[in-house]
Amino acid sequence: MGRLNRLINVGKRKIIVIISVSAVVLFTLLGIIYKAAEAPPKKYIKIMDKHVDLQVMNVHYTEVTDEGVKWEIKADSAQYRKKESIAIFKNPNIKLVMPDGREFVLTGSEGCLHEDTRNIEISGNINLVSNNGDQFKTDYLKYSGAEKRCYTDAHVSMKGARIQIEANGMSLSLKDEHLELLSGVKACLN
Repeated sequence: MGRLNRLINVGKRKIIVIISVSAVVLFTLLGIIYKAAEAPPKKYIKIMDKHVDLQVMNVHYTEVTDEGVKWEIKADSAQYRKKESIAIFKNPNIKLVMPDGREFVLTGSEGCLHEDTRNIEISGNINLVSNNGDQFKTDYLKYSGAEKRCYTDAHVSMKGARIQIEANGMSLSLKDEHLELLSGVKACLN
């Protein structure tokens, strides 16, 4: 009987040790699960659109064409899409220097340069300023590389040294500075 009591006591101790270890492991697992539930979910950053082949920040691009026109584009960021042959600029600042020394600075919220044609589309808070002080504002503007012409069908506001003009739509040739206002023209001479 003494031996049986000792075996029972040893068995009870083993059971107590097993239960104690199991309780510690269980409480540890419950603590880990509780902490994991409290942790905020991880947020993954979308790096690039699947159609974008290259994306860069703080862009500065310069080019001189065969005709002698110098392009200088600065932007907060740019994405290049090879399949479409376009570059998309955020907050572009585009400076065009013509062969005769005339300069034009064009800014907007977003710009798209078609690499093959050198056509540009700019949208959002557009401001075009020439080196003679003329200023032009609109919401959407296109530039034709072949024609060296800026045009839009949106509302435009123009201001020069002696005149202020409001109109709906315009076309401006950068070759000869010929301006055509399309409709709803209002002018005020200073």
